[in-house]
Amino acid sequence: MYMISPAAAVPAAAPLPLAQTGAAGAIFAAAGLLLLRLERGECIDAPKLRSAMEAAFGASDAAGAWDWKQAYDACEAATVLFLRKYGKALFHKAASPALRLSALSKIAGLMPTHTRRSEEAQTFQQFSTPIRLGLVAATAAAITPADRVLEPSAGTGLLAILAEIAGASLVLNELAETRAALLSCLFPAVSASGNWHLRSPLLQSRRLLPPPRPTG
Repeated sequence: MYMISPAAAVPAAAPLPLAQTGAAGAIFAAAGLLLLRLERGECIDAPKLRSAMEAAFGASDAAGAWDWKQAYDACEAATVLFLRKYGKALFHKAASPALRLSALSKIAGLMPTHTRRSEEAQTFQQFSTPIRLGLVAATAAAITPADRVLEPSAGTGLLAILAEIAGASLVLNELAETRAALLSCLFPAVSASGNWHLRSPLLQSRRLLPPPRPTG
């Protein structure tokens, strides 16, 4: 993995929001625990992921406190937090799209493969966009700080964080209640709405659309 010095990280001027309660707040808390492991370059295997989820939720999946789709959301949220903290420095060091793709592939390689689905995931057809494919989309969109980027199905914000790194302002839309609340934790300065009318071209100069495919 590209070595990024702590001094190059984005200063933690804004504390992590903790006001969100319920499942979203617990997923966000688990993401914070996983972020610490990512910063050490650790692979997030099932036991480590289970440990973070149990610590955040205060109980196990066997007890019905959480499911594995929520655990995968915590992994994606941790990736968002990692990229917010180190993304600009990483992209500055890896200046070409090919080098950036390689760097993101190494980060993605630390995460577990999504092998389980929840009822909510089926209902809302939640297919997470691999971060590498997100980089391809963001690069093709040629996003600049002058852009206002809409992600109409924002999920956990894996596409949105790439637009944020490019300096764009964001408009996020997410229908699933828990994921919308999680987005509010991850992007506290951005309103995450469930209103499809936000797709109006008057509200954005760029639109990032996730493809209908699962993470593999």
